[in-house]
Amino acid sequence: MSKQEQFLWAVQTMILANSLSVTTQPGFDESQRHIVSATGVSNSVRAALNASEKIPQDLSAFDAAMEFSYWMFANLREEGKQMPSWLYGC
Repeated sequence: MSKQEQFLWAVQTMILANSLSVTTQPGFDESQRHIVSATGVSNSVRAALNASEKIPQDLSAFDAAMEFSYWMFANLREEGKQMPSWLYGC
């Protein structure tokens, strides 16, 4: 697999696992289901496709997928954390 394919596979796996985790939490609010629906996830998918073409040479597919996921998934984003520079325009 190419680095781009590895990144997309990792992000896809994280989207699925994160969606399952979020929706099975005891405090999950049904009014937020749209966030993890196919429509809600489409923004992350579009951004992942764009990001997969911009991964810096010195960043592994795994590390890129982690940076992407911890930025794109609101429930994982740390307050005050800046978007990784290579993700601008994704």
